[in-house]
Amino acid sequence: MTPQDQQQQSPIQSVAKETVKEENKIHLLLSYIGNILGLPLCIIPLVTVKDDDFVKWHAKNALVLYIAGFISAILTVVLIGLCGLAALLVVNIMALIKSLNGERWRIPLVSDLAEKF
Repeated sequence: MTPQDQQQQSPIQSVAKETVKEENKIHLLLSYIGNILGLPLCIIPLVTVKDDDFVKWHAKNALVLYIAGFISAILTVVLIGLCGLAALLVVNIMALIKSLNGERWRIPLVSDLAEKF
């Protein structure tokens, strides 16, 4: 396999470099730094920059990354929440079964806290 073949099969492709205007560097920075901070700052270059396709291209990519991150965060919270609810359901069922069998099942942290009441 030649290096050219490997480059063509790469899922992440780099395009030829473009000259970045000094005044647009702040817009490029806003596009991606907002994602790191959890803010959709990429909207600023999308609205304010009209004449530079390079900046608009990066701002659009940053917006898609922001949306993907936002959806991922929501799904993570939902999954953790659902896992937490499932775990609570299992612990409650186990505690119910143990109580019906006349056992005291010490649940870590829960039993310690309950004894303080």
